[in-house]
Amino acid sequence: AGQTPTNVAVILDVAAAPPPGLIYGARAASQAVITHYVTVAGQRLASFFRNSIQNKNWMTVREPRKPSVLIETVILKEVQAFDAQLARLLGDPKRAKPSERRPPGRSKDDMEMEIERMVAKKLQVFATVPFNRNGAIVGILRIAFKALFEHVREEVFAKYGLQQIQVDCAFLADAIRDFVESEDAKQLDALLDEALICTAARCDDPTLLELSVVQELASSRKGASRGPDLS
Repeated sequence: AGQTPTNVAVILDVAAAPPPGLIYGARAASQAVITHYVTVAGQRLASFFRNSIQNKNWMTVREPRKPSVLIETVILKEVQAFDAQLARLLGDPKRAKPSERRPPGRSKDDMEMEIERMVAKKLQVFATVPFNRNGAIVGILRIAFKALFEHVREEVFAKYGLQQIQVDCAFLADAIRDFVESEDAKQLDALLDEALICTAARCDDPTLLELSVVQELASSRKGASRGPDLS
């Protein structure tokens, strides 16, 4: 008996569907690619942090006047480049965000700090990466910020060295909100806070800057960091 047009269409549709094993293999390969990208990118940023921390005498640095050159002209621009690449590769462009922002270096109460410290300790640096732009950027920054924490643990700091780290962390905490969702930014905040707490513990005079000063120093450079600034 001849096939009706409907039966033929069903047969062709079934024949055209890829086998489940092929679908699974393609998904696994895609996940491996994005995981590798995040790992390499995160370790690249981590190497910048390592070189910056290890190659500076933190006992003799001057009073901070702005975020460090590394943060403004290297780290932030690298993240911008990764974000643009991931948006193209994944077809997942960054969406416009509401104007709400965290004031750089804002103060936190003891309970909030303790919760964030617990979150930071439980974060898996090389966790599974969601297959989207936001998830990949979070993974990259998680590796980089954890490396910052690990490297400050190996140094000793004078007061101005601690304050420079304070300004840099405040600048980063504000800047990352251009790239990741609010809840993810809070997790990354916890890693930056841990780095600052560790730096204070390694400082001979752990005197932090006033919140208003940190906000002024970190905020004043936000716009300038979008263009070349090699001063």
